[in-house]
Amino acid sequence: MEQLIRAAIGGQQEAFEQLIETEKSKLLSKAYSYVGNREDASDIVQETLLQAYKSIHQLKEAKYFSTWLFKILIRQCFAFLRQRKRTLVVETELIQQQLTEQEQPAAYEFVHEALSLLRKDYRTVLVLFYFYDFPVREIASLLDKPINTIKMHLHRGRNQLKKQLEQQMNLPVTEKEVIYMLKEQLAQSALNFVSIPQHYQLFVEDYSNEQAKFIWATDELVDEIGVTLDQNGKLIELTRLPSTNGTLATIAQQETIAEQFLTSQYAEALDYLSLSNVIQKEDDSRFFYEQYAGGYPLASYTTQISVSKYGEIVDFKYSGYTKTPPVFPAQLVGEEAILQQLHKAPWKLSLKYLASDIYSVPKAGLYPVYESPIVYHSFNALNGLPAFEHEPEEPDTFIPFPNVAAVEKKATIEEAIGVPEEMIKLQEVEIDENTLVAVWRERDWQAPKDKTMESLFLDRMEDTVKAKVDKHSGRLKEFMWFKERTGELDLSFEDCRDIACTFIATYFEEYLPYLQLKIEKPTFNGVHCAFFTFPLYAAQDLQIEGERFYVGVNRTTGFIDIFWSPRMDLAELQSFEASTIHPFEDIKSALQKVEPFLQWSKKSDENEPDDVLAYKLGQIETKQQVVGIDARTGDLIVSNI
Repeated sequence: MEQLIRAAIGGQQEAFEQLIETEKSKLLSKAYSYVGNREDASDIVQETLLQAYKSIHQLKEAKYFSTWLFKILIRQCFAFLRQRKRTLVVETELIQQQLTEQEQPAAYEFVHEALSLLRKDYRTVLVLFYFYDFPVREIASLLDKPINTIKMHLHRGRNQLKKQLEQQMNLPVTEKEVIYMLKEQLAQSALNFVSIPQHYQLFVEDYSNEQAKFIWATDELVDEIGVTLDQNGKLIELTRLPSTNGTLATIAQQETIAEQFLTSQYAEALDYLSLSNVIQKEDDSRFFYEQYAGGYPLASYTTQISVSKYGEIVDFKYSGYTKTPPVFPAQLVGEEAILQQLHKAPWKLSLKYLASDIYSVPKAGLYPVYESPIVYHSFNALNGLPAFEHEPEEPDTFIPFPNVAAVEKKATIEEAIGVPEEMIKLQEVEIDENTLVAVWRERDWQAPKDKTMESLFLDRMEDTVKAKVDKHSGRLKEFMWFKERTGELDLSFEDCRDIACTFIATYFEEYLPYLQLKIEKPTFNGVHCAFFTFPLYAAQDLQIEGERFYVGVNRTTGFIDIFWSPRMDLAELQSFEASTIHPFEDIKSALQKVEPFLQWSKKSDENEPDDVLAYKLGQIETKQQVVGIDARTGDLIVSNI
């Protein structure tokens, strides 16, 4: 699961889609407990998943994924409940609705100057309301002012802006034109940073979350060009296409170009940020600038700038700096207190399928690993206490795979998945040398008309069926229905379990000797599906972490709505030898190569944004995160990410 979360944090959409399916039923149940209405709860879950999709790259530690996701859900629930109480229709919201009727927008090149001439409080309210779609009530809460004051500032700010524009343009300007020009100013500012090829189109124009985000791409949404601005129109993120030829720049020249670009956007940035790392690649170099306190970088402030080999800025991500950094503690707990906890911690043997690009293993494959929750802890540098205590989980119960008979295989993938004739295949693309992804949707589905991130998310996922298929064998790897299906059946939990088992016995018979069934509490969690997990086991009755069949059966239709198969090749499982596994006592000396190291970490509570100084456990030479100990070689296994 942690690997899946890390993949999602890294931007892999398929990994995110898999994650949300494991959490969706729990989210829906929680939302329903707050709002008491299934339809509203479903809307809240959709908004929660959208917000999570847009911000998952900000999640620092994979283990907090569920907590982080539920925090988003609870915020959405409270926002809904506050909205429910609203009975007044704000006059300015009506004006926004009228905006869609505007056919001939006026010129907007004078807006920035006109805004700068307004009183600061008027300007702030106008920007929050028109650029970022904050409701009046939320602006009042944000600025700690009465709602009537915000309404007054909106009214007077519009009037003053209208007068300024009429003076500068020497033309009469309507109120609707003022509103249109406000947002057009941000859109025009974004275009100052990029050059858009003729065959590209604008996919995203989103003014939510206190940012303005613009994304241009081809129809296939590849080679994206993107600009993100903050509420003051300052650049936060930039992605541009590199040139294919030019004069090669040396690494020193690339560094100079990166720093010149940074200071052109934020003049005093290098007074606070220092170059901390450089990663050179064949086509570009990535420069990392961090703010330090007491000799250690602050987790909240890292800027990344990529410069192409021809000296162009191709990627920019800015996280700011603070003029009041945290004070380095005068006294710290000794490292020995942390090491004592490491050596006393419980360790257990597990099997993991590890990829060589993510972990320090010679090649991808199945590894017996001794692991402990303590390696994922952060320890407060003042008292040595874990910042996050690992809560012991109730042990799961498993039984042998039920004895069910296979049925006749369906002739096509569409029939196996249950894709009806009224749905058409939108695309079939190759995502790696072994895997094809196919997507189906109904012919008459209407795409959203606006260009928000939410609409892009819906356009790519809403009411679709997605499947992964082995390119060579044609075998189904996984599929997922993003279209809700309902029928007339009312199957029991046991009926659904039999359907899941029969599907695996029919299409994956050779896996049956290595499968068990996880015993679940018979429940549907407020949704139509019952979910079943069939983990893979190897020698010594060892479960292979993360390798399983996962099946969701719709109790109203009898169809399978979600199916995942193991990633690892069955041949590797069949050839696994347990005889080379050593007892932990024989290889625990590997822990001598682990040491605590200091770092500033973000507080897990969003209401306490300051960085805190903490110890983490890492390999002595590299400070890389320890994952466990190889039970065959006694070598430490660390994360390369």
